[in-house]
Amino acid sequence: SSGINAEYGGEVAERLAHIILPLFDPSFPTPAPIETYEIPKLVKPKTVFAILPGGYHYLHVARPQPLVDLETAMLDPNYGRELITGDKDSGYFRLHLNQYHSVETVTCLAKSAFDVSNICQLYGLHQQFMNSLEERFDSGLISDFFAYFKEPWSLLLYHDRFSELRSEIMELLCQPNQPGEESLSEKVCQMVDEDLTVEEKTKTALLQEYSTSLAKTAVENRLFSYLSYNKYHLPHYAGQNMA
Repeated sequence: SSGINAEYGGEVAERLAHIILPLFDPSFPTPAPIETYEIPKLVKPKTVFAILPGGYHYLHVARPQPLVDLETAMLDPNYGRELITGDKDSGYFRLHLNQYHSVETVTCLAKSAFDVSNICQLYGLHQQFMNSLEERFDSGLISDFFAYFKEPWSLLLYHDRFSELRSEIMELLCQPNQPGEESLSEKVCQMVDEDLTVEEKTKTALLQEYSTSLAKTAVENRLFSYLSYNKYHLPHYAGQNMA
């Protein structure tokens, strides 16, 4: 018979261990009284993987929050959209993008094994990181997400330092051109706070400002430095001398 296994993100376990370890090891500082702890804000996704009866491989990656049935969740005007390829026979792959066009849920069901670790890395990524995912999907260029996320361009998504690169780029975008000026990141955040729908002329103005900013040069230099340092793991990407 087929066994069923599940793996869950260890964020809760890590925090619990941090609290109770001092109770068993006197070398650790005495923990604060339990009533002083605030409700933790979890960041890592909930991840469930199982091999189901019939030999189906199942994966579900989702935001850490109380369970809500799908029909109720989809009634929320800020739910976003679903992108789905295949079915249970050919391989079912569902991505839920939130209102910010970032991956909030991944669900896979397939007869054949797939790379669970790599697929889990898609959680939280903006669709632009995934080779303009929405545009390609809406144009009918993607018929199988399992195959799509095995293409050479996707290697960067699974690299162990990719999250660090994204954080560093965000820090660069948070730096103003001149002291006292608003950074590009601050301007974008202000616009999104006012209205999630940004007019095309505003987007064009932001892109024009970015193209002449110090941030653009800094981001490009950091990206090329990253690709150069990791060229043996990421050989499919053009370096600075080729771009």
